Amino acid sequence: MTDLAGRVAAEVERQHRLLARWLGTECDSSVIDELRESHSPGFTMTTVEGAALAAEDLFSDLAESRNTTPGLEIAVSDIELVTSSPDLAVVRFRETHRHHGRTTQRRTTAVLRQDPAAPNGFRWQHVHETTIRF
Repeated sequence: MTDLAGRVAAEVERQHRLLARWLGTECDSSVIDELRESHSPGFTMTTVEGAALAAEDLFSDLAESRNTTPGLEIAVSDIELVTSSPDLAVVRFRETHRHHGRTTQRRTTAVLRQDPAAPNGFRWQHVHETTIRF
């Protein structure tokens, strides 16, 4: 694994640890602040339902979602650096969400903007999620 691929994988794992903590525990509000700071100002997302969200929409929803899924676990696997440039990295990975005996999965593609001031050197620019049916 290259240094770039390793940093991308570390960032994907870090982001999902934070998200699971925010959604699944009574954590401190600093967690959502850290999540918000990890995203570029122009961040966009396409949800599994096909909705297009801007950063302000996503974080408005998340702000109301602390511990709404107590005990949520999110695992990431199959992390693959698809391509990169001096400014961007495109990564694809599988998310597995477990909550009270129910498991859901999604395939996610993300565009990360390289930023030396950000954790692991990246800010999230765009995410597109697709449900995996099994």
